Amino acid sequence: MSEAFIPCDGDDRKKTAIELTRFLVHKHYCENDFLADESLFDEPFLWFGAAEHEFASGRETVLDIFRQFTGKVPRCNIADEEYTSEMIAPDVCLVAGRMWISTDPSTEVYLRVHQRITTCIRWTGDKARCCMLHVSNPYTEMEQDDVGFPTRMAQQSRDYMAQQIEEQKQKISSQASELSDIYNTVSCGILRLIRKEDGYHLLTFNHALAELMDRTEDEVWAMDWSMGFGDDVDEVDIPRLRSSIDRLAGPGDRSSIDYRIVTYRGRTVYLTSINDYISSTPEGEIIQRLTYDISDRVALETALQSLSFYDTLTGVFNRNRFNEIITEYSDRELLGLGVAVLDINGLKKVNDGLGHVAGDDLLMRTGRHINEIFPGKAFRTGGDEFVIVDEEGDRDSFEAQVASLRVLLARDGISVAIGTCWRDSECSVWDQAEEADKVMYREKQEYYIQSGGVSRV
Repeated sequence: MSEAFIPCDGDDRKKTAIELTRFLVHKHYCENDFLADESLFDEPFLWFGAAEHEFASGRETVLDIFRQFTGKVPRCNIADEEYTSEMIAPDVCLVAGRMWISTDPSTEVYLRVHQRITTCIRWTGDKARCCMLHVSNPYTEMEQDDVGFPTRMAQQSRDYMAQQIEEQKQKISSQASELSDIYNTVSCGILRLIRKEDGYHLLTFNHALAELMDRTEDEVWAMDWSMGFGDDVDEVDIPRLRSSIDRLAGPGDRSSIDYRIVTYRGRTVYLTSINDYISSTPEGEIIQRLTYDISDRVALETALQSLSFYDTLTGVFNRNRFNEIITEYSDRELLGLGVAVLDINGLKKVNDGLGHVAGDDLLMRTGRHINEIFPGKAFRTGGDEFVIVDEEGDRDSFEAQVASLRVLLARDGISVAIGTCWRDSECSVWDQAEEADKVMYREKQEYYIQSGGVSRV
């Protein structure tokens, strides 16, 4: 909605008349919205335009003409406004003003003229309205000294256009300097390549890229970029990275990929690259790559993944990792698999009688002994239950290791029930764990019968 005219505070009618005149000028030249508020025009109404033929009287007649101006006046800027006003009758004020009117550079129309305006403002009650509007230029198109062409007006417009060009040059220079500063100080590596029939060629890059690669800028220029990347990419990632860049087919296409490089100094760096097809030129296709160092993120993700797979109390793998192992082994053909299920006897009694600190100590000692015999093969799947999965060796060696574990635990005063299952064919971690669990259950029942206790099951 157009901004409405707000009269000045108080009874200063001369000031109100100037502000109303100024409001109409700005609405016409700056917003092309001369009729923002038709109630501001009085009846009768007289209008004299800048052109020789522009004259009309009668409010509705003039407003119809003004409506034709809509969409025809390019956006302008106004400078050096000067206004003066005089009350020529108790309810009538005459306003005279002058200003420079310049087309805004965004319109791509270049014209600058000196403008004069005269208005007559009349009050009806408390409402101020314009009853006369006269716009003129301080010169005609052809001046006395002009011969065959309005030289002065043309010179003013030319000077204005030259001024705008110079201002644009200064803006471009300033922006280019700012972009250069950003380009050379951002932490991500930026490079542009041109893709031709014989491969890729390096066009430009920033200092951050050279730092990521542990190379000088001269060394970066000397590298082979024909595949769209340097020769320090881990060979395992080359096919994926090459595909990510090659599939950019037209402007707006984008791809992204994580990969590794081994730098000139032997440092492994994890990177993520955002690749964009910028434009097509007669010389070739412009490809831009933004490269970020994600080594810290990868290290954190690896650490978090490790934590999510380990039982921090006992030092063996946890249930999450055991579930993954079941999936991984189901997709593999195994020549032999041994599974053992181990349950600590009397953990609840230790917790109730000696406290959970003693119970935790019992679990930690058990986990340590299991890892001694079956390093990297054990999982804590419940409060006092462990599962061992071993695909190495044969039945005899697996059972011998289980026997050694029993001895080691007994020496430390740890009582356990163990069930085992070995298969040479149709191996299944889950099925064998269930079978071993049944064997363990029977052994645990015997423990409680012999000890005179009550089974927890």
